[in-house]
Order: sequence, then structure tokens, then C-alpha cells
Amino acid sequence: MQLQFHPGSSRGTVRTLSIGPGGVRALTAAAAAFALLAVSLWFTVPAVALRLERDRDREGARGESQALRAEEQSLRRLAADLRLRARSSADLMNRIAFLYGVAPPAWPRVLGPEHPLLGEDAPERVAERLPRYLRALDRGFALLAAREAEDPALPREVPAILPIGHAVFEPAAHFGPRRSPWTGEDEFLSGVEIAAPAGSAVVAPGEGVVAFAGTVRRGVGVLWQLGNVVVLSHGARGATIFGHLGRVDVRPGQRVVRGAPLGLVGSSGWAVSPRLRYEYWRPDAGELRPTDPLFAVLDSPLESHRWSLAQMEATWAPGPVSPLPGIGMPAESAAAPGPQPVRRVRGRKMR
Repeated sequence: MQLQFHPGSSRGTVRTLSIGPGGVRALTAAAAAFALLAVSLWFTVPAVALRLERDRDREGARGESQALRAEEQSLRRLAADLRLRARSSADLMNRIAFLYGVAPPAWPRVLGPEHPLLGEDAPERVAERLPRYLRALDRGFALLAAREAEDPALPREVPAILPIGHAVFEPAAHFGPRRSPWTGEDEFLSGVEIAAPAGSAVVAPGEGVVAFAGTVRRGVGVLWQLGNVVVLSHGARGATIFGHLGRVDVRPGQRVVRGAPLGLVGSSGWAVSPRLRYEYWRPDAGELRPTDPLFAVLDSPLESHRWSLAQMEATWAPGPVSPLPGIGMPAESAAAPGPQPVRRVRGRKMR
């Protein structure tokens, strides 16, 4: 086989390439291989391109899925936070309503912790039900504002703070039935005992007048067991009692404001260690009776359980109660004539 290459000019020389039988076979094989390569590329290039496109789509879908999951988690956290803040606001307002003497039938039932309106964390449920809950909060706020408008002294006089001041403290015993640590007999603790360092300041939880300050004689309820005692009258809001004081810094008839010092934490009376006995007595059918004082604490999370207004209103110490010194009976007749007698209980001297 001969291949001739003609030049582009007439003056050029025609070149001839002679290929033998072997060369023809080699050239044919090369042409066939090139043809196969072309056909292969025709099919494989689109397939590779499609695979790459699918990989890019898969990566894009994976990234989008991760972004959606992150957004869902963010929405769930936001819904849980909104639910917690709404329920915490309701708990605070329930306690204020308790202090303000709002009647439970007039209070929005939705704000009770047992109500199922905001019982779920699902974002769609929170988004659906939160507006109704906020409307209930608005109604509750309006009721509290109306009570303050009727009685401007109300916010100042209710015992709304923990009376320990800024000391380190720990609840040592809670309101309710217990076994006496001194006699071993069953008894009902009509207040709360708060352990704190000796000498810590005890302050007034609300504005009031000191009805009694000193030690109580035997026979006046169980107050004589509390050593040095201060009884603070909050007028129509009730009264608060502070026992086991190491020192009394007020006198009967003295008016104090919220946060004013009443005395110091001590271990007078029947106390095994420095502590404050704190009680809150509220009006009930014409007399004062003790209730759980932690219901009234608004500035410290001592009580983790949430209570409805109806539950708090229905909580009282059982049985008949003795009149309070300086309120239900003259302070002079309640005061002990001198130092209390010493009683030894389980190896310790208790006054």
C-alpha cells in the first residue's frame, strides 16, 4: 500500500509512503483500537459524569438533611425554653396570688401546674397552645394589679422574701409531719427550719410591727421551745415567727421594713445546731393558722415543686393552735419570767 502526500504548492514534491502487509495490519489494528476507544468514551464519559452528579446531589442532600436536623433541634430547644419560662412565670404569679389573698375560683385554672395545656415539649404543640397560656398570664397579671390598686400597702407588707439575708443556708426540716429528733414522737412541724452559720443576719420578709421579742413561757403552744423568738405582725396579711435566734435586735412595737434586721441566727431553745425556725401564719376564719412558709418565698428557689393556688390555699397545720404572743394574747403574759429551764435531751442540754 502506498500513501501519497501532495504539497499545497505546485512546485512542491509529491511524497510517497510505502506500507507493507505488516504495516497495513498494524494500521488497521490501531484504527480499530481508536474506534473502540471512541465508542467506550461515548458510553463511559456520560456515566462518570452522571455518577459525579449523583454524588454531588447526595452530598447536597446530606448537608441539607443535617441543616434541617440542626434547625429542628434548635426549634425544640426554643420551644422547651419558652414552655419553661411560661410555666415559671405562672408559678411566680401563683405564689403572689397566694400572698395577695386572691380567691382560687377567680384565678385562671390554666396557670395551675397540673393543667395539661403546656404539658408537652413538642414545638408544634407549644406554638399552638402558648398564645392561650399567655392570655391566661395576662388575666392573672390584671387580677394582681387590681389587688394592688385596692390596697397599695399590700406589696410592701406581704412576707415575700427568705428572711436569711445573704448567708449560706440549707433547709434542715420542712413543713409537715415528722418524727421529733428530740423526743422520738410524731409531731407536725408548723414551719421550716433553715440551717445557717451562727451569727447570720435574720431580716424581715415584709413590712410589719414587732408584736413580741424575747423568750416565751411554757404552755404557750410550742413557741417556748424556740428559745429567743420574734413575732412580726403584717396586719391583715398575717404574721411571721423567727425562732432559735442567737440575738434579738428589735423591740415590741417597733415598725420594720422588708429587709430590716431582726436578730442573728443561733441555737437557742431546742436546736441541735445553728438554725432559723421560720413560720408563716395566715388568716383563716377569723384566726391565724400556720401554713407552709416556702409558698411565700419569691426570691429563692427553696421549693422545687410547683403548686396551684388552690393547693396552697388548702394547706394548713392541723388541729387547734395557740394564740400568738402580742397578737392573740398580751405579750407580757406570754413572756417567760426569766431564763428558760434547761432540759437534757439525748445527751444535749436543750432550753
